[in-house]
Amino acid sequence: IDSMDETSRLAVAAGLTALKDAGLPLVPRYRLTTTGKRVTVGWSLPETLAAETGVIFASAFAGQDALIEEVTASAQEDYKFNHRLLLRMLGIANSRFAEIIGARGPNTKINSACASTTTAIAMAQDWITLGRCKRVVILGADNASGSTLFEWIGSGFLATGAASTEARVEDAALPFDKRRDGMIIGMGAVALVVEAPGLAEARGIEPIAEVLGTRFVNSALHPTRLDVDHIASEVDALLDRARRAIEEL
Repeated sequence: IDSMDETSRLAVAAGLTALKDAGLPLVPRYRLTTTGKRVTVGWSLPETLAAETGVIFASAFAGQDALIEEVTASAQEDYKFNHRLLLRMLGIANSRFAEIIGARGPNTKINSACASTTTAIAMAQDWITLGRCKRVVILGADNASGSTLFEWIGSGFLATGAASTEARVEDAALPFDKRRDGMIIGMGAVALVVEAPGLAEARGIEPIAEVLGTRFVNSALHPTRLDVDHIASEVDALLDRARRAIEEL
C-alpha cells in the first residue's frame, strides 16, 4: 500500500470489488519454504483465468499527488527521500493490480482525460476481438479534489474555464443542460470487467450490460474548446452502429 499513490489505491480497491461482483474467484497462492512446507503468500486468479485476463488503468492524474507531496516535503529541514517515490509517482495501478491478482494478459495505463474509462472499454473490446485475451479488468480512478491536488487541479480547470463556478451543487450538477457552466471537480473510482460472450454466463453470472459498439475518433481541436458539430456527428454514428448491433441480435 505504501508503494502506491492514493489514486492507484482507489483503483485497486475498485478492481477487487469488481472481481467479486463478477464472480471471478481468487485462490490461495503458495510459496515453498526450504523445509518443503507451503506457505500462503496471497490470493490470485486460477492459472487458467490469469493467463487470459488483461488490465487497463484509466486515469488523468495518477501519481501526481505523490510527486507534489515529495516536492513539498523536500523543503523541510528534516526531509528524508522516500525510496518508494518512483513507484508512487508512476501511478501504475495496472501493473500493481496484475501483480496482486496474478493477471498475465495484456496490461497498460491510458490517459484520455475525461474519456479515459470509456476509451478503455473500447480498447478492451478490441483486445478481446483480436484474441489477445478473453477478459479485461478496467480500473478507472482519479482524486482531483483531494487535499494535495485540489489547489493545483482546481485552479487549472478554473483557468481554462472548464470548471463550474456555481456556489451550490444543485446549480452546477446539470448534465446535458444548456444552463450547465462547467464540470464539478471531484474524485472516485470505478472498475469494470469486460469479457468475451458467454464467459460470465458459464460462471452463473448475468452480465449487467453488453458492449454493442465502440468508436475511436479525435476532433483535432483545442482540448477545452470542443468541436461540437464533429462530436455530435460522431455520437450519431456510434448510436447508429449500436442500433444495427441490436437489430442483428
